Amino acid sequence: MKKLGLYICLNLFVSTMVLANEIPNTLILDNPDRPITTTETIKKREKAELNLNIKKVTSYEIDGYVNRAKKLISFPLDSIESDDAFYLTSDKSIFNENTRELKEISQTYELEKINFLEKAVTFKYTTLSNELFLVNYSNSTKKLKKLYRWQQKYAKYIDEKKGDILISFTEEYKPFEIINFSTIDKNMKTKGKINVREGEYIKIDSLATSEVIVKDLKGEVLGNITLKNGSGILKLDDSKKGVILQDGSSLLNFGIGFRNGELLLQVKGTTDSAKEYSLALEIKNLDETISFYKLNIKPAQYGLKILSNNLTLDFANSPKVLSDEEKLSDELTSVGEISIDSKGLDIKVNFINNGSIKLKNGENTINAKLEGTLVTEGDLKTKVVKVLGRVKKEDTLNMPDGEYVGSTELVITVDS
Repeated sequence: MKKLGLYICLNLFVSTMVLANEIPNTLILDNPDRPITTTETIKKREKAELNLNIKKVTSYEIDGYVNRAKKLISFPLDSIESDDAFYLTSDKSIFNENTRELKEISQTYELEKINFLEKAVTFKYTTLSNELFLVNYSNSTKKLKKLYRWQQKYAKYIDEKKGDILISFTEEYKPFEIINFSTIDKNMKTKGKINVREGEYIKIDSLATSEVIVKDLKGEVLGNITLKNGSGILKLDDSKKGVILQDGSSLLNFGIGFRNGELLLQVKGTTDSAKEYSLALEIKNLDETISFYKLNIKPAQYGLKILSNNLTLDFANSPKVLSDEEKLSDELTSVGEISIDSKGLDIKVNFINNGSIKLKNGENTINAKLEGTLVTEGDLKTKVVKVLGRVKKEDTLNMPDGEYVGSTELVITVDS
């Protein structure tokens, strides 16, 4: 019994220490000589603190471009660094903490190429899952840098395409204008026309297309257009030379470019607007597949109207007052005018054969020379050609008076 009492006494002592904060004025000296009762005090709950080390991996949605013919899938990225490595998987466990450090990489999707210049990665595939995860990790540390998620329902396709297209400019087009040849551009519908002779119209994807190579039909490179967000130009400016296409002895000077994937064209000048001028466009995609297009350009044929077809020159009636130089000259001169409806275009004029013309009256012939000077009077759409005619005085000697008639051609070209 002595041992039992000691045990109880010790137990009460410990209990007293535990409850001391709750009932500070209670003091137990000995075991009471009665049955032990239990006293409950108000329970005070301490706030629990729980520290968890949670590793969260966030995936970012990404566009994927699928080439079904070559079984390639390409992903354009915002940036790629020299130490970056990539692999592609359909395993959802990529979201667990093991993605922080990669040890084993399955080769279900084989890496085809990392394009640092175009900021894109391309993989080979056999079959495509509905959902893929592109892992961007450090090649040196194997640590995860970024995780991307792609869904097949949003897939975009970049198959190799071909097309033979005719672009025609109308009389409403003015040289050096830049025309957007898209089906929704209202300006194009009045100043140009599109005719897809074969295949498809030119398609540029702002993310998937990296470069356009412009060639002539012999395969010579005329220029390269590097595209950024579907935009880039080649000689699309105010310079007169531009890109030059040749068809025999005829030339076409033009500019070409793209804005948000839409074709832009500019004609700077041509030596023969009756011809079509052809070029080849090789459109390079992120996976380095190429679409081929033949583009034929038909410059505008302007129907400028000559408002006065007859030119009357009177060599017999010289001005009443002649300068000393005119009196000493061995030529007779006369001035006339020709009016042209130029449609507001800048034009140049000249007579064929350097202006030489034969004037006839029956069996009698006089050689004359015509010179044309272009001026604008009043209406900007109307141009006036001031024509100066010259004949040698000696050629008129012993010639009968009368009307001498001849014909020539006035060549009008659009000044570009």
